[in-house]
Amino acid sequence: MTPQEIGQRIKALRSGRQWTLQALSRRSKVSISALSKIENAQVAASFDTLLRIARGFGLGFDAMLNAAPPRRPPGRPASGRITLTRGGAGLFFSTDMYEYEVHSAELRRKHMIPLHMEVKAHRLSELTRWSSHEGEEFIYVLKGRIELHTEFHPPALLDAGDSAYIDSKMRHAFLNRGRGKAEMLSLCFSREVKLPRPRRADGPSVARSPGAKEAAAAQMTKRIARKISK
Repeated sequence: MTPQEIGQRIKALRSGRQWTLQALSRRSKVSISALSKIENAQVAASFDTLLRIARGFGLGFDAMLNAAPPRRPPGRPASGRITLTRGGAGLFFSTDMYEYEVHSAELRRKHMIPLHMEVKAHRLSELTRWSSHEGEEFIYVLKGRIELHTEFHPPALLDAGDSAYIDSKMRHAFLNRGRGKAEMLSLCFSREVKLPRPRRADGPSVARSPGAKEAAAAQMTKRIARKISK
């Protein structure tokens, strides 16, 4: 997606809710000025900024960028989900520092955001911003040499086949330290995502009434108490 397409998508979502820029800013914790520039394609929004905007809408990152409705075969339970993304068929967007390809973009409400990234910046002076977003992040270098910079640790050089696992709330950034392209797989994990309830193949979501939940909790407490008393 181009910055223009991303801006149009965000503006359409905001207008569909009849929200002002101020309302979206309050919900997303992104400034009114930044939101206006993103909607008008005056800046390319970073991954963490787009993530905050998506949270402001109450959407997953993929759902905010992907206007197409999720595909699920009729009668297929939500708990047995699967999706395939062929090479080069992901959802693309870019910033001044990174090129992104989002995989599994059509699968909504998931705990991980899988990203194929190309690192473009070669020098610290080219880092216009550092990322910081909720959750944890697994990084695996696919090609080239990448230098991982973090808020609390010394820089780490990673070659193809090397990996790192970080707390992604810690400010972090990547540099291309090789001569050619530097590409990596980034898996961003968030505990805040609520997965869809399992559905029966022939009907509605399986749900318990509040009374049934309380009864199940009471039974579990009794079983634990019996085990402790033995």
